[in-house]
Amino acid sequence: MFDWPGGSWQDTVRLVLTVLSIYGAIIWVALIFWVFRDIRQRTRDPIMQLIAVLLVLAGFLPGHWIYLILRPRQTLTELYERSLEEEAILQDLDDQKACPACRRRVRDDYLVCPSCLTELKEPCAGCGKPLDYGWLACPYCAREKAPAIAPGPAANHIEGAQDRASLGGLVRRSTSLVRRRGS
Repeated sequence: MFDWPGGSWQDTVRLVLTVLSIYGAIIWVALIFWVFRDIRQRTRDPIMQLIAVLLVLAGFLPGHWIYLILRPRQTLTELYERSLEEEAILQDLDDQKACPACRRRVRDDYLVCPSCLTELKEPCAGCGKPLDYGWLACPYCAREKAPAIAPGPAANHIEGAQDRASLGGLVRRSTSLVRRRGS
């Protein structure tokens, strides 16, 4: 009749089943290792990590498919990068200037708000570019800003020309103080 190569056909079936079992065990261990690494990249919760590994350990391929359905969609790195992008966008929005009076967005080079005419910056006397009020010189043409002129004292707060001459105009006296001293 027909001779089976390598002995009986039962030995060949046992050999094939042994090879397939070893192959399946290698795939199973590799899936467990992959799920462990994957879930650690997706969550820091140790209970979720344990459940994911036990699901594949107990269920093999069906457990792996369930894990793929239930696992978090994004990795921690992707979530971190997304939060950095959102933070950068928010920072860009914060960097855009707003009018202090009407809160509408204005560009950095505006001298006045086009909506409410609030003065935002003053022009340089040399080149005409907008200058912040805190600057002492123009960064474009290096011209120094003129010093701000302080408003003069009100006439009703100063006691006559004699007091101004004797004190050099440095000290202002209130009329109520002068009356109290005189009484």
